[in-house]
Amino acid sequence: MLHLQSVLPGLRPGIALDIGTRFGEFAGSLSEVMPEGSRIIAIDRDPDVIAKAREKTSDRRIEFQVGDACHLDFTDESVEVAAISNTLHHLENYGAVLDEMLRVLTPGGLLLVNEMFQDGQNAAQQTHVLQHTLEAELDMISGGYQRPTWKRAELISILDRLPLSDVNIVEMYEEPEMDQKLAAKNKKLTELVEQKAAGHPQLNALRSQAEAIQKRCAQVGIQRCTQLVYFGRK
Repeated sequence: MLHLQSVLPGLRPGIALDIGTRFGEFAGSLSEVMPEGSRIIAIDRDPDVIAKAREKTSDRRIEFQVGDACHLDFTDESVEVAAISNTLHHLENYGAVLDEMLRVLTPGGLLLVNEMFQDGQNAAQQTHVLQHTLEAELDMISGGYQRPTWKRAELISILDRLPLSDVNIVEMYEEPEMDQKLAAKNKKLTELVEQKAAGHPQLNALRSQAEAIQKRCAQVGIQRCTQLVYFGRK
């Protein structure tokens, strides 16, 4: 979870929408900063993910809903905060999603994008970059969609095209518990390759890549990449 109180002061009450919420981690961050009387709505297109999110999350302010990010079920100018966190790289048509976020925002509402980036990271964070890049390749092989991690300047270039005012860019770090989760995933990396790349011509090469990342993790550790928090007003 990112603690956003220091960077998002003075928000107006209303709907805060977390798009591609997965298990509601970033919705929890929004719950910390939204004023009393606000609604925090977290959407994901996968009904199974939403069901698990409801089981995992104790924050009763968060309303979990199944929804399509390219066709949000909200009227124009009805949302005070529209946010997407570490999901943009999973979207083939991320431009359509950003357009939808702008459509539903109230005038003066806040659009927020949180994404990790790959350059300028320390040695342990570079392990995360390598692991995430391999996971993206495995997702593409197995029928999913995931881009490798963007560089910081690439991400800003994408977002600077948005018609926003009062734009701010802040770099933040996740809580240490996230690093522990990454280390647990790292231990299962070769298993993930066997699962997602079974029968693929590059199976042996991918397995060797996973083993090298695991060896690196044992040597220098793994740490969540720095998060770029980009936000501005409609």
